[in-house]
Amino acid sequence: MSEEEQSELASFYARIGGRATFENLVSHFYALVVADPILSPMYPHSDMHGAANRLLMFLEQYWGGP
Repeated sequence: MSEEEQSELASFYARIGGRATFENLVSHFYALVVADPILSPMYPHSDMHGAANRLLMFLEQYWGGP
């Protein structure tokens, strides 16, 4: 199989940069959540890391990652 054919078969997850891309996205999202007066109370600060990790895992799985 040619390299071009392999890249066409790569998942969306892989094509956009894999885990690093999703970590960046989730990190940016939660940084904005913490600063938002409406959203911040919806997320317990004691579980912010857990919430970020669950969102990361969900997005990775949904978009073709591990």
